[in-house]
Amino acid sequence: MKLRFIRLGLVIAFMTTLHLSCSSPAASLLGALGGNAQLSGVSTLLKGVGGLKGLGIKGPFTLLAPSNNALSQLGGGSIENLLKPENKGMLTNIMKKHVLPGKFSPEQIAGGGMKDALGNALNLGGSKITQSIPTKGGMIQMIDKVLR
Repeated sequence: MKLRFIRLGLVIAFMTTLHLSCSSPAASLLGALGGNAQLSGVSTLLKGVGGLKGLGIKGPFTLLAPSNNALSQLGGGSIENLLKPENKGMLTNIMKKHVLPGKFSPEQIAGGGMKDALGNALNLGGSKITQSIPTKGGMIQMIDKVLR
């Protein structure tokens, strides 16, 4: 009986450690995206351009990540169309609009004066940050609209 409790305690300790390590700020960007069911679409799009390396971006950075609900507002077939090889340039530009060089909080972003990875002034276009997720290389700021 004592052995069962010891085993149960070890299993609980292992699962707690695993959970904490996956949700810690040390998680990679793709790991953090993959661990959030609301961001699976942007994770797919980012993988479609070869990740941050495919965008030519080095950290730290802030990813303004549209939620799956935000991406669904684009209409049926939009994501599939962007993932076609012939549309990789367009997808790359769209993703760069969602990346800010540097690590920024929602308050800093709301303050304005930010430039995206294309060098253009950031325009949130009415989008709101709904969740902040720290990562090993910066921040993910979940947003409720796709930036145009």
